[in-house]
Amino acid sequence: MPLNHSEKPYTLHVCTSCREPGSPREPFYQRAGHKLFQALKSEMSGTDIADMVEIRPAECLSICPRPCGIAVSSPGAWSYLFGDQQAPSSVKEIIECLALYIGADKGIMKRSERPKGLRGSILGRVPPVG
Repeated sequence: MPLNHSEKPYTLHVCTSCREPGSPREPFYQRAGHKLFQALKSEMSGTDIADMVEIRPAECLSICPRPCGIAVSSPGAWSYLFGDQQAPSSVKEIIECLALYIGADKGIMKRSERPKGLRGSILGRVPPVG
């Protein structure tokens, strides 16, 4: 039985307010972060992990010097924050990274195992709560 939307055990947060330096603030749907969010939602729908991952828009991940930002989290697991992601070029690697995260014990992903585009773009890792 598929999980309900609110019961998905993994979350991908995508900063929808991210924009490239010098790009206009409006219209909002033209921001790079919003485009990345839309591309990830579209691409994720056809994957084996779609029923396990909720993609949530995040108003701001506060990493403006490194747009576009994403965060990966799950209860009881390490959370990760990445910058420098772009649609459409980063989408497949982000989904690959999510699959790795799902298969990782307590969410621990070695740098060498992450897709190339998510090795140098990591901004932080947060220990599990509890």
